[in-house]
Amino acid sequence: MPIPTPSKFFLSWFVVALALVSMSACEGDGARVALPGKVGAAGELVVVAPPEVWAGPAGDTIQALMGQPYPVLPQYEPLMDVVHLEPALFDRFWKPHRNILVLEVADRVDTQEPSFTFYRNKYSRGQIYMVAKARTAEALSEVLLSRGGEMVSLLHAEEALRFADIVALSPNEVVAREVLNKWGIQGLWPKDARLAKQTEDFWWVDRQLTRWRGGDNHDIQQGFFIHSEPYVSTDQLSLEHVLDRRDAVTRKHVQGPTSGSYMATERRFFPAYEEMQFDGHFALEVRGLWKMENDFMGGPFYSLTIVDEDEGRLLTMEGYAYAPYFDKRPYIREVEGLVRRSALVGIPQPAP
Repeated sequence: MPIPTPSKFFLSWFVVALALVSMSACEGDGARVALPGKVGAAGELVVVAPPEVWAGPAGDTIQALMGQPYPVLPQYEPLMDVVHLEPALFDRFWKPHRNILVLEVADRVDTQEPSFTFYRNKYSRGQIYMVAKARTAEALSEVLLSRGGEMVSLLHAEEALRFADIVALSPNEVVAREVLNKWGIQGLWPKDARLAKQTEDFWWVDRQLTRWRGGDNHDIQQGFFIHSEPYVSTDQLSLEHVLDRRDAVTRKHVQGPTSGSYMATERRFFPAYEEMQFDGHFALEVRGLWKMENDFMGGPFYSLTIVDEDEGRLLTMEGYAYAPYFDKRPYIREVEGLVRRSALVGIPQPAP
């Protein structure tokens, strides 16, 4: 069966991020020293800029870029939370922050041509440190606009994968081994995850959390589905087929808490759909909303459908989040990071 080539108009945030890191990122300055761990809240960007620069077009550009809606959530949440810091306050307390952008407007030799530079691990391990500088405020705003898509892609990719890095410190080896033996997927699973359902063509990995808010504990759920079907035609690679397949699988296997309830795709909000390469395979990335038919549950999901030509199958890995009293962005970003850290390594064959 022929394998299509991803459209050049759809470039994954992760592909952009990896390209950026290889082209323009570099290690910290000076001699090699032991760097501290990064600090700061997940999804937060510290912008270091003088008040007049922050109040001008450059500050407006950053706020517009980072204030874009996170894709396909049930309510508005920004791509990143922005904290403005004046240069005089940028001390050793702030320098290890996970994401830093420094804005400079000055008439110097190194600012005659506007520039935007990405660094890794400048003041802390795992840090993204960016510097944009120009001779005028207008030129600085222009370079931010021209590199804004790359910056957003890099920050999103890093934030998603950082959670996977945390899980990797103490993974659930039991779930990982079971998933590998059945599906040929090498992945990271949180220690508190469990296999909730296992059939011949569908697995459900469930993670239940509780968080304190408003004087009470509230339930949060992160779940992962794995399912496949034989790959026989490129017609299976349409968004309509992927969503129809998803709804058929969840109606059969994912029942809700009330009688007659089941998970379905929320079709009133159009999903985001992207063609990409994943682990050397053609893949379809879908971000959408799910709902529980005949009940009141719902939330975002992230789906990756991969053409696995070696096994002759169309393999789907999906993660979803349910957090009714909380922002959804951190939980679906964590789910995405775990799905994207998976790799197809082939289904192990029994020993002869």
